[in-house]
Amino acid sequence: MTERDAFFANLRQALGRGADDTASPRPPDASLTPASHTVHDRARAILDRMEYDAEGLMIKLANTAERSGWNVARFRSVADARGYVMQVARDVEARQAVRSSHPVLTDGTVDSWFTELGVSVEPMTISATSTRARQASRERLRDLAARSDIGVTGVDYAIAETGTCVLLPRAGVSRLVSLLPPVHIAFVQRGEVLPSLDELFALQRRDHLDGELGSYLSLISGPSRSADIEYTLVTGVHGPGQVHMVLIG
Repeated sequence: MTERDAFFANLRQALGRGADDTASPRPPDASLTPASHTVHDRARAILDRMEYDAEGLMIKLANTAERSGWNVARFRSVADARGYVMQVARDVEARQAVRSSHPVLTDGTVDSWFTELGVSVEPMTISATSTRARQASRERLRDLAARSDIGVTGVDYAIAETGTCVLLPRAGVSRLVSLLPPVHIAFVQRGEVLPSLDELFALQRRDHLDGELGSYLSLISGPSRSADIEYTLVTGVHGPGQVHMVLIG
C-alpha cells in the first residue's frame, strides 16, 4: 500500500466507511440524530435544573462574567436597576439608544428611564408588511443602531460556565442591538441561566427537531476584543467596548 493509499484508508476509517466507500454502521453514541423523545427528555431535565438551581447559577454567572470583562450588577427587580442604567447613560452622554423586544424590556419601564434623561430609545421592530417597506424599515433601523450610543437587550439564555449571554434571532431581536452601539446593556433574569454550552446545544437540538431553530445565534462573552494588529489586544474594535450585565432576581 502506498503512502497515498494509506492516507485515504485512514480517512475512510475515520469517517466510518469501508474500502468500497460505503457507509459503515456508526456506534450508537456517535449518532447526531438521537430519538426525538430522548432529545425532549434531556431538554426538560435541563429546564428543571435551571429552575431548581437558579440561585447557584446566578452566582456563578456573576463571577465568570466579571472575569470575562462584563460590568456586573444585581438587583431584586427591574425597577431597582433604574439608577444603575441611568448612570451608564449619563457617563457616556448618550443621546440615542436602541433595544430588543425581549419580554423584560417591552413594558416601557426601561424606555422611560432613557426618556427621562432626554435619550431617544427605539425598539428594533419591523412592522411594515410589503417587501419594499420592510426593506426600507430594515435599512433605517440598521442605520439607527450604527448611530446609537447604547444597545439594550434581554437574553434568551446566559451561560454560567463562561459568562456568556445568548441571543436567538426572531422578530424584534436583532444582533445589531448588541453589536453596533459602543455600549451594550444586557438584562439577565433569574431562571434564564444554563450551566454550560452543552445544555445550550441540547436545547438547540430540541428546537431543530421542533422546526424552531433560527438561522444563527449570538454568543456574547464580554467586550469586543481583537489582536489582529501586531498581536496587541484592543477592545471595542469589532463591537461594544463597554458591556454591562444587569442581573435581575
